[in-house]
Amino acid sequence: MPILDSPVCAVLATRCFLASSPLTVPKTWPALRAGSPRGSSSMAEGAEREKGEGLSLKEWQGWGTSSPVPAMVAEVVEDLRALERETGTHMSFGGLGGKLQGSFKVHEDIKHRAVYDSLTDPEKKLQFFAARQIACRVLGNRGYLCQKCWLPMEDCMCSRLVPCPLWCGIKFWLYMHPKDFLRQNNTGKLLWQIFGIQAATLCLFGIPEHEEIMWDAFRHSGKGMVWFLYPNKSLSPKSVHDIFLEEPFTGLEDQTAISEEKPSNFVLIDGTWSNSAAMYRRLKWCRTGGHHYVKMKIYLVFLYQPWELP
Repeated sequence: MPILDSPVCAVLATRCFLASSPLTVPKTWPALRAGSPRGSSSMAEGAEREKGEGLSLKEWQGWGTSSPVPAMVAEVVEDLRALERETGTHMSFGGLGGKLQGSFKVHEDIKHRAVYDSLTDPEKKLQFFAARQIACRVLGNRGYLCQKCWLPMEDCMCSRLVPCPLWCGIKFWLYMHPKDFLRQNNTGKLLWQIFGIQAATLCLFGIPEHEEIMWDAFRHSGKGMVWFLYPNKSLSPKSVHDIFLEEPFTGLEDQTAISEEKPSNFVLIDGTWSNSAAMYRRLKWCRTGGHHYVKMKIYLVFLYQPWELP
């Protein structure tokens, strides 16, 4: 694919790709698989990942992230394994979200509720909630979902995707709620599948290792270089055209010089409407350490449709 002619076109690349390449997934597989249990002993990657195996860096990053394994996620995985040994029951998963099922779920519900209630710090409660959601989804989908496209192995669509470069003056952040992580119908994952994880980075809500990376990037870029795509009628909307063409655009002749500049960060909130409200509130405060936050300037951005470009 040729290098895109302008940053506006670069932003629109994903939308154009999706519009021209609709995905056709058999209508029957969600209903068929929603009720079929998946046990931890039925992993397709061999005995090395059966019961007793923790979460490796290779496996974690295989799901679309470049971060180290989050400490609390690894801790939850180990606690789930320990609970298997203590109770003599095995983890069993089912449904589209890889949810715990059976007698093990009863034991785990009791334990995780006790841990959650024992936490007095709201920040720690959020982190535990997020880590448990993510740990269960990773364990429940091992050997079942393709790590790249998050679809069942037999429905993998990776061969149909065509990677393309993103203009180096733009960086996408997909700020995702834990309940949307590894969802088969999630489309945000297409960003890093097409543009790569350095150009489009996954950031999981409530996971401090992810959020610190994103907030550090915002602080480094400075004011006026962070844009959140979120509807808010109290803000004055800006278009991508407004952002990049307020000053004369010089083109992409000197890619090296442009790459040395600080990129414009576009944050896309990936969650339900009810969950995205809490995510948006959290985004408005840039963490500086501990529980102290510095309020950041927020911009609302609307992307032009291709036919609306002047």
